[in-house]
Amino acid sequence: MPTHVIYGDSFLVAQQLKELESDLGEQTLLDSNYHRLQGGQVKLPELLSVCNALPFMDPLRLILVEGLLGTFESRSGAGRSRGGRSASSGKNVGDWDALAQAIPQMPDTTRLVFIDGPISASNPLLQRLKPVCVTHPAIAPTREMLSLWIKNNAQQKGAGISPAAIRSLADLVGSDLWTLDRELEKLSLYCTGRNIEEDDVRDMVSQIRETSIFNAVDAIIDGNAAAAFRLLRELLHDGRDATYIISMVGRQLRLLSLVKYLTDQGVGGGELGSKVGINSQFALRKTMDQARRHSWPVIRQRYQRLLDADLAIKRGRQEPDLALELLVADLIGTRNG
Repeated sequence: MPTHVIYGDSFLVAQQLKELESDLGEQTLLDSNYHRLQGGQVKLPELLSVCNALPFMDPLRLILVEGLLGTFESRSGAGRSRGGRSASSGKNVGDWDALAQAIPQMPDTTRLVFIDGPISASNPLLQRLKPVCVTHPAIAPTREMLSLWIKNNAQQKGAGISPAAIRSLADLVGSDLWTLDRELEKLSLYCTGRNIEEDDVRDMVSQIRETSIFNAVDAIIDGNAAAAFRLLRELLHDGRDATYIISMVGRQLRLLSLVKYLTDQGVGGGELGSKVGINSQFALRKTMDQARRHSWPVIRQRYQRLLDADLAIKRGRQEPDLALELLVADLIGTRNG
């Protein structure tokens, strides 16, 4: 059986992983034959040792490695040094050359799966693994494809949905597939026996808007200018306070800083969520992805810009709405620069 690399949108990655685990009979495996390793902590000798071990009283051994490829990404503000070393993680991809060489020699009972967030096509470890792995890029749908995804997802939940309702839901939520899936689940139950219409979506606007502020913050942190400014306009139009939005950006920046620091110290899994106070696995995965994509110099830059905006408002130099708009433009420029 081949080794798999699944990477991209976190919802689609989780979906593909669930399907793969189901195909492999993961639910029937003994705990001793199921391993989930954190890429930021695992060492190559440890990984090879687990992969080369035969399963105990099971037909296979399943090893999931989460976030390893992301540690070889070149972060904002941090390039890649000569010799293939990531300037932000300190990892040298040459140290992992033996992995690609070892995969074809692993026992037939080993099922090795790498899962990751969005990574670049030029990721050096991905390039080394491609010849010996099956790759599954999980690309989030955009524009027309997003409308089709919403329609298909609703149908999978046993509900039909009108084109107007699809447009309304896409405008409110954007391309956050986790939120879209949750809202479609609620709508399908709410509209049992009939199509989901635009008015049904509007009935849930208050709940969806609560989620929209988190979507806006994520768009700002991730450098997605179009989504960030669209969601900000909607939030401000709905009466959201600019200073509150700024505080939420600061909160997420603080969380990703804590996650980055702790993962650098080797903390992972449930312990990581407990230490930073994040109970949702989705929110934790998202913050871990953001932390991996940020270098410490960029984090410090963004904190300074956040402080400047806060002082400009408190000292009366700028109106809150203007300060927010300038802050978002600067933060997105820092992320994409």
